[in-house]
Amino acid sequence: MQFTTLLAMIGTGMIIGACFDTYAHIFNRSERHRFIVWIADILFWVVQALYVFYTLLVINNGQVRLYIFFSILCGYATYQALFQRMYVRLLQKIIHIFVTLYRLIVRMFYYIIILPLRLLYRFCIFLFITTCHVVLSVGKILYKVIYGCIQFLLRPFIWIGRFIWKRTPFRFQAAVGRFFHMGKGFLLKVANTFRKKG
Repeated sequence: MQFTTLLAMIGTGMIIGACFDTYAHIFNRSERHRFIVWIADILFWVVQALYVFYTLLVINNGQVRLYIFFSILCGYATYQALFQRMYVRLLQKIIHIFVTLYRLIVRMFYYIIILPLRLLYRFCIFLFITTCHVVLSVGKILYKVIYGCIQFLLRPFIWIGRFIWKRTPFRFQAAVGRFFHMGKGFLLKVANTFRKKG
């Protein structure tokens, strides 16, 4: 039992060393704020302590002996001396592969989804602006054509009306003028009344 515990703790020490290098490379502690690094370090060592306790619980029912700590240190030193360089190189290659895959996925997402949506959005805006411009241009042309047609059709009636108006007696013209003047005054009074009430 003690020999099995000794080997397990040596292996645990090696795993802790590998976990620490993995944590240091992924978390990039040198570029983080000190407070964040402090919190992350505490969480990391808490997780490692729980891992050691779980291993002891499985192997020897959680019995803690002094040689266990020496075994963990021995495993950690063994990792540092024999396996660290090889593991760090392998870890860097794995990280490089994951970063490359991540960038590739981001680029594919951009070119397959984001870029077509942006082009479609710009095309819709362009189509809307062009349609509005065409509608306004056609509307102006139609307005000018209709206005000219109405003027052309009403021109004989206007001439006839002016001719008749000039031939009417002056008294009738004055009466019509007074009627319109009174109507204008009445409308102004109504408008002022509503303004005062508002």
